[in-house]
Amino acid sequence: MNDKPLVLIVDDDLFMLDFIFDALSETCNVITAENGKTALQLVQQQRPKLVLADVKMPEMDGYELCRQIKNDFDISDTPVLFLSALDGIEDRLQGFDVGGEDFVLKPTNPKVLQAKVAHVLQLIEERQQLKSQAQYATNTAMLAMVSMSETSLLIEGIKRFNNCSVPLDLAQALISAITLFEVDSVVELILSEGSSIAINARGPASALETSIMHHMSTMDRITQFKSRMAITYPHIRVLISNMPEHDDDRCGRLRDNLAILIESTEYRLEALNIMMKTRERDITIAATIKSLTQALSQIDQKQREGRTSIAIILNNITSRIEAALVGLQLTERQESSLVNIVCHGLEEVSNTIIADADFQDQLSNAIKALQNTINNA
Repeated sequence: MNDKPLVLIVDDDLFMLDFIFDALSETCNVITAENGKTALQLVQQQRPKLVLADVKMPEMDGYELCRQIKNDFDISDTPVLFLSALDGIEDRLQGFDVGGEDFVLKPTNPKVLQAKVAHVLQLIEERQQLKSQAQYATNTAMLAMVSMSETSLLIEGIKRFNNCSVPLDLAQALISAITLFEVDSVVELILSEGSSIAINARGPASALETSIMHHMSTMDRITQFKSRMAITYPHIRVLISNMPEHDDDRCGRLRDNLAILIESTEYRLEALNIMMKTRERDITIAATIKSLTQALSQIDQKQREGRTSIAIILNNITSRIEAALVGLQLTERQESSLVNIVCHGLEEVSNTIIADADFQDQLSNAIKALQNTINNA
């Protein structure tokens, strides 16, 4: 493999052309041109590492050749070394103005010429390395700035999820967050009861969009086909329709960022489902407590009414027995014995009612506590 640098020599003096060719051919691949016009074409076609140009040439001299090389964007990095018998300050300034590297005086010593060319080629190599390093640093810095910007968009999108209290709001927030990354999407949320919400930025998703998401959901978690990409989680399906398929770096970052965004949405949807179930359970419990409280309150009222009725009945029984004893013409002993039996029985009934009254008071207190809980909820 020939790794010698390609050097172009331009001189209308054929003797000087052969002389320089012989001096450099051992360390360089040398090509030659006898005029500026031909030299410019060779530079454009073969892109030599270095051009050695005679200053004094007809039609296009070395200065004009250098100027045209520097004005051509594609070859403007090509260094030019001037060959001249003149070494005045004006000549050097003119060479500097057109972008030349240095002067080599005629007639020249082959060793000096070789050293000058080697030095310029070394400078060129160092410049290219520095340029490459600078470009790498610039690209790294730009990538870091882009990543920071995309991270900010990611955080902003996730923050929006915290304000969502129902699944539809969450689906719309996810659409909005994905739009921040300058891509279009269709989002489907699978709800706990088996139903779903499918929308895009314009409103409800079309049947075709939904069918594509259903089909791609059977594939890998992240599936990309040209500019379309599907990301599937247990309760969320997302279809991106305009992935930058020709920009591999951005495509990769988008896959990562959107996957994080959708996974965060999955967690928020699970939290919403739990909140909804908890809310439904609380409503059911509250309704049950209210119904139980009403039933117990009615029982309490009936029992209190029953106790009052029993007390009245007992009093009536006592009065009727006393009235009946007067007409029976019993002896005092018989009357006393019968009255004792009746009073003893009534006393037992009264004691039972009093015992029930304590339980009744406890029940009433429990009912009042339940009512206070319902009123304060």
